[in-house]
Amino acid sequence: MSETPPPAALPAPRGRITAIVPLKALDKAKGRLAGDLDASSRRALVAWMFGRVMAACHEAALVTRVLVVAGDRAGAGLAAEHDAQIVVEPRPGLQRALATAEAVASRTRRPAATLVVAADLPLALGADLDRVCAAGGESGGASSPHPCGPAVVVAPTRDGGTGALYRRPPAVIGTRYGPGSAAAHLRLAAAAGVNAVLTQVPGLALDVDTAGQLREAAGLDREVAAWLDREVAWTSAMRDRLTSGACAPPEG
Repeated sequence: MSETPPPAALPAPRGRITAIVPLKALDKAKGRLAGDLDASSRRALVAWMFGRVMAACHEAALVTRVLVVAGDRAGAGLAAEHDAQIVVEPRPGLQRALATAEAVASRTRRPAATLVVAADLPLALGADLDRVCAAGGESGGASSPHPCGPAVVVAPTRDGGTGALYRRPPAVIGTRYGPGSAAAHLRLAAAAGVNAVLTQVPGLALDVDTAGQLREAAGLDREVAAWLDREVAWTSAMRDRLTSGACAPPEG
C-alpha cells in the first residue's frame, strides 16, 4: 500500500521530479500497426521509440529520477538498458500501471512532483519535458523560489490524448488515460480546484499508433526516417499500398 502523499499546500522541494514512463507488454504493443508491420518490426519500433523517450527524460534538466513501469519481463529488460528504476505490473490497464508506479515512487523516495511521459513519442526531447515542468512553476535557477502550490500541466497529443502529465504533488489528481484524456485531466484538475495549464509542445504531440502517424513522424525527423528505412519490414499489404500510391512511403 502506498504512503499518503504530503498535503497539497506543502512546499515542493527542488530536484525531486520523477518521470514515469509506462511501457506496455511488448508482445501486445502497437496492435493497430499489425496490418502494416510484422511482429518483429512492431517490437523493434516500440523499443526504439521508448529509447528516444528515455533519452529525453535523462536529458531533461528538471527531471531527477526516471521510473519505468513495464507490462512484462521483456519490457523490464529493455528498461534496464536505459538507467531507470523499474517496476513490473503484469496486470492490464494503464491506470493500474500508473498506480503501481506511483506507490513505488512514494515508498522509495517520495517525489515532490511526477511527470508521466508516453513511451511512443519519437520526437520528444529533454527540452520538451523541461518546458512542461516549467509551466508547472519548476525552475533550474539556483535563486528561483521553490514552487509551493498544487499544479497540473497537460501536454496534449494531436488526437486529444496526453503526451505528458505533470502533477504536483503526485496525487493531486488521478489519471484518466484513454480517448480525450487531455480534456479529462483538465476536468479532474478543475473539479479538484487545482490550477491547470494546457501546454502545446510539438515534440510531445505526435504519438505513434498508426502507419499514418509513423510516416508523419518520419517526415518531420530524419532520424525517424532513417531508422524506418533501415529497420522496418512492412507487411505485403502495406507494400502493396505503398506501391499503388495509396500511402506515401517515408522519405529518407
